[in-house]
Amino acid sequence: MSSKTPETPRSEADRIEPELLEPELLEPDLLEPPVDVLLKVVVVIAALIGIGLRFAPRSGMWLDEALSSNIAQLPLAEIPSALRRDGHPPLFYVLLHVWTSVGGISDWWIRAFSGVISVLTLPLMYLAGRRLAQHRGAGPLGAQRTGLIALAVTAVLPFGIRYGAEARMYALVIALSAAGYLLVDALLTARFSGTRRWLSFLGAALVASALLWTHYWSLWLLAAVGLVAIFQAWRASSPEGKVGARLLIGALLLGGLSFVPWLPTLLYQSAHTGTPWGQRFGPASVVVLTIVDFAGAKYGIAHLFTYLLVPLVLLAALAVIQKARASQGKALPAAGEQVVLTGSVQPRIRVELLVILLTMSIGWAATTASSGTFSSRYASGIYPLFLLSIAAGIAVIRSPRGTAMMLAVVVLIGSFGAVGAIGGLRSQSGQIAEKILASEGARPSIEPAVAISCPDQLGVSLQRELELAPSGGLRSSGGLSSDVIPYPTGGDPRFVDWVDYADRNSAASPAQFLQEVAERIPDSATVYVVESPTYRTFEGQCEALLAALALNRDQTLLLAIDDTGIDESANLWAFTPRS
Repeated sequence: MSSKTPETPRSEADRIEPELLEPELLEPDLLEPPVDVLLKVVVVIAALIGIGLRFAPRSGMWLDEALSSNIAQLPLAEIPSALRRDGHPPLFYVLLHVWTSVGGISDWWIRAFSGVISVLTLPLMYLAGRRLAQHRGAGPLGAQRTGLIALAVTAVLPFGIRYGAEARMYALVIALSAAGYLLVDALLTARFSGTRRWLSFLGAALVASALLWTHYWSLWLLAAVGLVAIFQAWRASSPEGKVGARLLIGALLLGGLSFVPWLPTLLYQSAHTGTPWGQRFGPASVVVLTIVDFAGAKYGIAHLFTYLLVPLVLLAALAVIQKARASQGKALPAAGEQVVLTGSVQPRIRVELLVILLTMSIGWAATTASSGTFSSRYASGIYPLFLLSIAAGIAVIRSPRGTAMMLAVVVLIGSFGAVGAIGGLRSQSGQIAEKILASEGARPSIEPAVAISCPDQLGVSLQRELELAPSGGLRSSGGLSSDVIPYPTGGDPRFVDWVDYADRNSAASPAQFLQEVAERIPDSATVYVVESPTYRTFEGQCEALLAALALNRDQTLLLAIDDTGIDESANLWAFTPRS
């Protein structure tokens, strides 16, 4: 077995690490900084802010959330078929189905599912921070101290709060990754033996399986962890290290085996759905986009966050804590310690950074090969590693008061960014629905009305807003089952069929579409068109649809597109019959 670093006063014993984590031995008489009362106060404030914001009221759902809600409300047996056309694995939707069957389908309740998962991630990150501080080579950071810092950072960073307050699967991915970190660490560091080691093995297999059944980018995260495990199994000098790495490899294989029944659907989705709505990114753009979005830089003051968080990660990666030595007649620092920046990545977060790099590299290569796009939310699986790197950077600061003050700055800026993340308008659909219903309220009740969404993606959230309106929606004609007719399919507005999406849209014709839905649009009906010219694969088509409708109706702009950068915006046009 590898030798342990000698125990130091006021510190927990270091864990045995595999060769990849083998550190340069530090001086054994360094002390852990105490857990300052001010630090505890900052952590409590961060936790209260973070939990509150995850459940705070916010605007109506946008496309992705409304799609998730609609798919989850289907009978369980129909969810796999719907996802075959949507492009995701089913675990999150099945869990959300159970959640909505208990508490209903209000926006707040559906989003609260992600909120609960996100709050449960906080104690996991506390334990992960403790575990990181116990690594050989971490330095005397203090287990409880680092755990508390990790909890506070997790609580307030805008990325985590946004997806902890959104009806999507990314909060689940983050929670599973945090749990996986603890299990992987337990195996690779030979933390447990006997029954507890086998329980860690089974837990790692279950988490790997759950990640695969939740989001496809988990493939690249698990591949990265697998490469690290293979290296450890090859290079570890201790029998315990080799056994732990081999058990981890087995757990990953077992998790992958559980995913085999879904592979035919995955292959079909890969060939027919993809991401036609997005553009391709180079590797540098992917890195920058991920870091900026993790910092929540889209939201106000948090744009400055990047310039604080990245140096903290670098501090965690490059800093060595050592005894200060007097030189040239200068006195020693009061604590007798100093933080020195080196030119190499220290064991403290070496593996964490390696997994981040491998995951992003493999993911980018796979995305590029398949002509896909990238969104920072796909990288949710590495988000806990990013949080731990920040926490380690703050914990490197030796002064208890300095640590608390730095964490307070992170909490303050993060909270401002998080307020923007959950408080800002995500979709204009609520405003559009209100405008349509107000316009209808001013017209004679006997006149029918219908809405068209161009493209179909705009119809999902609009249909939800109209259905949830106190009036119950439009006075549609002909006993229509929905208020919105999506262009170009004319099908169910609650869903988007992503199969061969770009090809279908390029072959669509506005004139042919109007002929196909003519029976659903009486000559006396007012036609509301929700339209945006910015969607890929629809270039020029929505404009042509507006021109075709204007041939026989008077056109009025009721609401202009919001170009302030919200997720979903559109123009609202009214086409009234000519007298």
